[in-house]
Amino acid sequence: MNNSKSALKYFYKYLKPHWKAIFWVTVFSLISTFLQVLAPTYLGKAVTKLTSYVANGGSINSFLEIVAFLAASYLLSTVAIFISWVIMSNFTAHANNSMRKNLFNKLQRMTIRYFDTHQDGKILSLFTSDLDNIFNAMNQAIFELIAQVSLFIGTIYIMFKINVKMALFTVMTLPLALILALVLIKKARKYIGLQQKEISNLNGFINEQLNGQAVIITNGLQKQSVQEFKEYNKAVRNAMFKGQFYSGILFPLMNGLATLNFAIVIAGGTYLILTNQVSMAAGLGLMVMFIEYFYTYFQPLT
Repeated sequence: MNNSKSALKYFYKYLKPHWKAIFWVTVFSLISTFLQVLAPTYLGKAVTKLTSYVANGGSINSFLEIVAFLAASYLLSTVAIFISWVIMSNFTAHANNSMRKNLFNKLQRMTIRYFDTHQDGKILSLFTSDLDNIFNAMNQAIFELIAQVSLFIGTIYIMFKINVKMALFTVMTLPLALILALVLIKKARKYIGLQQKEISNLNGFINEQLNGQAVIITNGLQKQSVQEFKEYNKAVRNAMFKGQFYSGILFPLMNGLATLNFAIVIAGGTYLILTNQVSMAAGLGLMVMFIEYFYTYFQPLT
């Protein structure tokens, strides 16, 4: 908990000067989310209108109008995502640059004792892999957090507003999906952190060995060096396997649940049609609409 608080304070310090950019990223992300949530309603209405036209004839103009609104929604959503991504990439690069400057300045103030007790490779990794990971996390996490949370909440809300029964069919596997996601994310977070630590240890060891290679060869310590390398490398391998396993297994599991949910939504829509709760045209429109929605609300979980 203390580490999380320290991390939040650290990020807040560097992101605070860019609050205007974060505001606009939030605005464009919400616009994009709204349009993504709105688009499936047009898709469902288009199917309903087309089915009615095929069955009963009449004018096709209303269908074409809805298709135009559908295309506009997807297009404007893409534009909003692009603008927010450009803004976010710019301010995260500046924030990361400030981190690197401050880290280097702090390094100049450290005592000799610090350098005697810390491996060169570990110090070097702070400027390379660690800061790169922070930049990648900032560049993805900020946008993803805003977009996916709002998308998830917006999708659930609009589904229940359109049709409660179809919404219940659609979210039937949600509790299981949430439990699996929380467990796997917790495990992945633990082992990916361990993976970074072990890679840092390995980099520090390799850097020391390269700098002292002449001493190693002179004193015939090659076998000892190889043995120590194997131990560091084994620790990296074990941590990397667990980290990649838990982070990688989430997507196929969510895909499996999504496929199951697909069948449930189809069965639910068919039930409503067969029991005459909705017409054939409206039922087909609802099924198309909610199939699109369940893929949308599953997206943040993966």
